[in-house]
Amino acid sequence: MKRYILAMALLATPAFAQAPAWTGIWTSDPEWCQYADLIGGHDPAPIRITQTEVVGLEHSCSITGVRGNAQKQYWELTLSCSGEGEQYQDTALLMLDGENTLWRWYGGGDPFKFTRCGG
Repeated sequence: MKRYILAMALLATPAFAQAPAWTGIWTSDPEWCQYADLIGGHDPAPIRITQTEVVGLEHSCSITGVRGNAQKQYWELTLSCSGEGEQYQDTALLMLDGENTLWRWYGGGDPFKFTRCGG
């Protein structure tokens, strides 16, 4: 309950008055945007990133921390996730390239490119 109250207090502050640039509906295939209303229950579908959660096919994550640099368009999200009967901690490394392109790193290797649905 304390976390919920703290989160609501933070969201009500001016710093959170405007949604961060990384929030939105994102996809690796623009054709999937037609399933944006079915996120979490349709394969394929895009992912939804809000100020508090990341939701995709068969998984959802609460955002428990955010670090980054809005000027450089880079963020690190600390996540508490569940999916396919498992609970796990994760980190999402995000970088914006303009308003409608998001790069996300999943561990090592090259990042995945996402485009904003409706962008």
